[in-house]
Amino acid sequence: MRAELPSSTAVAGDPAASGPAPAQAGLASVLRGALGTLRAGGFLDLLIAQVVPLGATFLLTLVSATLLGPERRGVLTFLMTGALLAGALAYGSLHVPVVEALRGGDRSTLRHGIRLVAGFAVTLAATGVALVLTGRGAERVGSAHSDVLLTGWALMGGSLVVCQLFANRVLQGLGRDRGYQVTIVVQTLLYLVGAGVVLATTRSPLLVYAAWALSVVGGLAIASTQLVRHLRAHAVDPPTGTGDWTWRRFLRSATANNVGSIGQMVMLRADVLVVGVLLGPTAAGIYGIALSLTELALIIPEAFALSVFSSRARMTDDRWEGQLGRTVRLNAGVGCIAAVGIAGAAVVLSLGPLSAYRGLVPLVLIVLPGAVFAGYSRVALSALQALGRHAAVAAFGVLALVLAAGYVPGAWLGGTTGTAVVSTVAYLVTALYLRTSLRSALRPSSREENR
Repeated sequence: MRAELPSSTAVAGDPAASGPAPAQAGLASVLRGALGTLRAGGFLDLLIAQVVPLGATFLLTLVSATLLGPERRGVLTFLMTGALLAGALAYGSLHVPVVEALRGGDRSTLRHGIRLVAGFAVTLAATGVALVLTGRGAERVGSAHSDVLLTGWALMGGSLVVCQLFANRVLQGLGRDRGYQVTIVVQTLLYLVGAGVVLATTRSPLLVYAAWALSVVGGLAIASTQLVRHLRAHAVDPPTGTGDWTWRRFLRSATANNVGSIGQMVMLRADVLVVGVLLGPTAAGIYGIALSLTELALIIPEAFALSVFSSRARMTDDRWEGQLGRTVRLNAGVGCIAAVGIAGAAVVLSLGPLSAYRGLVPLVLIVLPGAVFAGYSRVALSALQALGRHAAVAAFGVLALVLAAGYVPGAWLGGTTGTAVVSTVAYLVTALYLRTSLRSALRPSSREENR
């Protein structure tokens, strides 16, 4: 897929906007544009915040896959995926209206957001506790954990994730990229140390999961502390007479952005859960390893997406759109290079430490194109959120949910291979939709209407 923006996004200094030039000058201009993109918008801090956790997670994935084996690794995959999905579904993108209001000096939406997040967290935790208590007596024959019990633990972890996501994303959305990076790195190190100790002494997926949950609590504490300090240092008088309007606007923006983020997360995580439920923990372990490999291609796109959203507030329209165009093109090139490297790594690993994971390489090769499409979608969706195109974001979420429903027949009819095919097709379709929506949003007439 060739991901690029229309020529209307070109600005002075962008190679696409310049006239004919010698090949050497053209190459130098392209390199300057790429380096400028990498330096802008706190990209390096955001890149570190993506590379460190994904690198550590990938290392732990390889170690745990070797030590736990496919079945127990499948249990850990179910727990981690379930917690991340539950937390992300509850969180959606609640930071978007909060950050938008805080940039204008209005803190009322922050209070609304905190109340909603607290309500979601309590609901997830209470439901999780109930399921854990129920699942104690419902363990399956021949299995150490029942599905009900595992779901309960996953929901309890999800209650932590929703709070951590909200605090982290509000902090980053306010331009505190260094603070965001510190939070993520410290949380990752806590998980790495805790999980390492557990794997060195036991073979329990539940204890590895507990180490991860404790690291999330640590990350939440750090992010919350930094956010409170930032708000105290940037105190402003809130606007008067806008309470009701702000609440309606918050609900409208939060609903649209939540639908978009929920669709994105379901498409990203639900396939593992479907495989685990329909095909068993061993199949989920193999499929989960394939996804862990392919998701390495999303490290840089995620950093680009965060940068695109946060830089909107500090750039003029023309400068931001020119930066966006360069970001999309650079992201496409990096994604293709990453896909080649990941495919090679999958072959090497399947011949060595992951030889017990049969069928790993074909799954990686099927899912990889979808990961490249997903990389574009991350950046495009973030751009639409920054532009305030709530209807397009919500429509994307609905489309993603509809396409993700195909995981069930895909797994039922084609096993892990069928699920992987459905995943890649879903990412292709949603990427095409976002490309069309972003082109429309960047037309001069659309920008005037949005103002």
